[in-house]
Amino acid sequence: MRSQGVPNYPDPDSSGQLPKGDAQQFGVSTSQYQAAQQACQRLLPTGGSLHQEEYQCMQNSDCPSALVQQMLTADRKLARCMRSHGVPNFPDPTTDSNGPVFNITNAGISDAASHTSQFEVKLDECSRLAGGNAPESFE
Repeated sequence: MRSQGVPNYPDPDSSGQLPKGDAQQFGVSTSQYQAAQQACQRLLPTGGSLHQEEYQCMQNSDCPSALVQQMLTADRKLARCMRSHGVPNFPDPTTDSNGPVFNITNAGISDAASHTSQFEVKLDECSRLAGGNAPESFE
């Protein structure tokens, strides 16, 4: 990813999970990030992780129903974890044409609040506890 134009892309964690984030978090444009992901996908074991599969189908608005159900299960675990870790109004996921999404704005969580270090630490921890596959798709 770094050699494909995403210089701030971190190494995988100790269990081999790829870092979660988006173009903005890594300091590049969305098109630059997507191009790097596409260029690097062949390097992933089995052509891509579940997270990569989720990302691809959500970008194309074409997620198989079985994958949507798997994503919803992981996202519900993440939501329960976030509530138990001090974000009591964190919503359960809903689905839209792109797949599961957390409507945090309707739950009273501002975009600014969702980008604080305290929130992101909880999100990282809960994402790991939910199996590392829960995508962070917020509205």
